[in-house]
Amino acid sequence: MQHPLDATELLIASWILGGGDDRIPTSHGILDRALKIAVEHDACPSGIRTQLHFVDSRIGLRCVELPVLLDWAQRAQLTTAPNPSYQSTQVQISPKAARRILSSLGVTEPDAAHWGQHLRATVDEVSRSMSAYADPAIEEY
Repeated sequence: MQHPLDATELLIASWILGGGDDRIPTSHGILDRALKIAVEHDACPSGIRTQLHFVDSRIGLRCVELPVLLDWAQRAQLTTAPNPSYQSTQVQISPKAARRILSSLGVTEPDAAHWGQHLRATVDEVSRSMSAYADPAIEEY
């Protein structure tokens, strides 16, 4: 997986096959942290593990590639533009389309679903931990 679109497709397909809500958080570094935890726990498919890089910035942990991945997702119409408050984006593909994407990428559905479930659980955990700081701008994605 060399092209950002491949990594984008894998991320979105995994998210949708992970079950649950089809909104992906795009603010407050929530997804950045969830991706870092997934990489640390070897919960993501190996093809993407080596493509994600993380840095501590003035505004917290950031996945260097995440802005590009989210941009590609929007351009490929896998997701909507972020909502007006720029806190989340809506996935626009079905589980059937996600399975087709995985097939073309050579990733098994169980591997992608496992990553998606792990990301979702971690996103929820990160969101809960951030809400402890009582910042009214941080809401459920």
